[in-house]
Amino acid sequence: MVTFFPMPYPGETLYSMIARYHIWSGNLNSKATLRDLFNTTSVTAGRELPANIKLLINNLPDKCTLTVDEIIKKHTLYKCYTAFLPSERATYIYDLMAGENGSLIFTALGMCNNNMKIDSSLKYCNQCVESDRNNFGEAFFHIEHQVPGVLMCQKHFSELYICNKSTQIKNRQEYLNLEFSISEKDTIVAPLNKKIIEHQKKFSKNIESIINGSFGFKEMNFFREYYLKELIHKGMAESRMKIYQQDLLRDFKNYYGDDYLTLLGCNFDIDNKYNWVTAITRKHRKSFHPIQHLLMIEYMNIDIKELFYSDYMEVRKKTYKNKTDEEKASYREKWLKLKNEYLNENTTFIRELDKATYIWLNKYDRKWLGENSPIKKTCGHSKKINWEKRDEEMLQEVKEVVEAIYNSKEKPERVTVGAVGRKIGKVYLLQKYLDKMPKTKLYLQEKVESVKEYQDRRVKWVRENVTTNGESEWIVLREAGVR
Repeated sequence: MVTFFPMPYPGETLYSMIARYHIWSGNLNSKATLRDLFNTTSVTAGRELPANIKLLINNLPDKCTLTVDEIIKKHTLYKCYTAFLPSERATYIYDLMAGENGSLIFTALGMCNNNMKIDSSLKYCNQCVESDRNNFGEAFFHIEHQVPGVLMCQKHFSELYICNKSTQIKNRQEYLNLEFSISEKDTIVAPLNKKIIEHQKKFSKNIESIINGSFGFKEMNFFREYYLKELIHKGMAESRMKIYQQDLLRDFKNYYGDDYLTLLGCNFDIDNKYNWVTAITRKHRKSFHPIQHLLMIEYMNIDIKELFYSDYMEVRKKTYKNKTDEEKASYREKWLKLKNEYLNENTTFIRELDKATYIWLNKYDRKWLGENSPIKKTCGHSKKINWEKRDEEMLQEVKEVVEAIYNSKEKPERVTVGAVGRKIGKVYLLQKYLDKMPKTKLYLQEKVESVKEYQDRRVKWVRENVTTNGESEWIVLREAGVR
């Protein structure tokens, strides 16, 4: 147990608090600090969603009033990352942070299948640094500056700086104290202009509501349903089943602009039907990055407090009258009788014998039905997959498709892992098990196109096949569909 620990400054990150302890304690290396605070040296210096917080609390002085809940909710990015997740997932991530399984946190967020890049660099505002020195005697890392998508200081409307040392550090266990890490060579996060500042004011205001609010969690598709309601009001959809996707995508891009969306890592190709804006308005089971939700919220001018306090999904759901125990017992008896008569048959077979009973139980007593239905039989794989052989076979198939796309005289098609997978009928295999096929993975990394490379190829094709020599550049770009 340590004899002292710095109490947090307003809006300070846990990472920054530990960095201050490291300097104050006089420890010569990070491992000594880890032993002091966690009784182990296997802890990594988590910047956004740190773990092992119970271990830390147990080692703090008895008079220290900090709690696990206070640290997680006020001094980490937990509320930002979990705001748009269902309750069960958010609770699981909370438990991971409190416990010792920090390596599972970002997987639990559902961000692994998201194309958003994780930026763990530490950021600061020069004006906040000076203000903190005057008010507290030292500078520290502010939580609102570390939120993904934040490009400026909301308090001073000034540029944020990247602490370059945080991007160069090799030791994942080292805590950087801001006072000893600032450099004149630190780079800005992004240059600001009038348009970016206006967008960032709205973005940061919504982030502030999430950090300081106590909103309840929603089901996965709640936000999608709410967005659809707003899209109908906005004229971008006729109904929940009919969205004018092309109009939505163009208007969305026009509202933000390519430059701003690129800064936030959320730009997309309108011609790609699997883009994230289209996906977030369709029924889904995957998570979307908080930045993407916040962009949708601003675009549709949604009041974030009204959004989280809304019970829109509950209003839409059908409500059924509770059934009596006698009714349940009657239907359960019928189902169990059939199940016992046909012990070797599956649920589908029994359902066909008495559809009315199955439908009633599925509607009013689903949990019991699931627990008292025949166990689904699964067939395991009898042979172990030879991934080396499969890699060779897959590489040949992929090469043929890629070469065919690049050599085609027709309108260019972008080379992506998904496009190649669809052409050979093995999308799932490429997306799920590409790491098991290193030769195929290396080849695809060399051959897949960025948006810029694809646009250049389209422009070249238009020049060679559509327009004539001397045609104006804007005409070529228009025909190629490039802005």
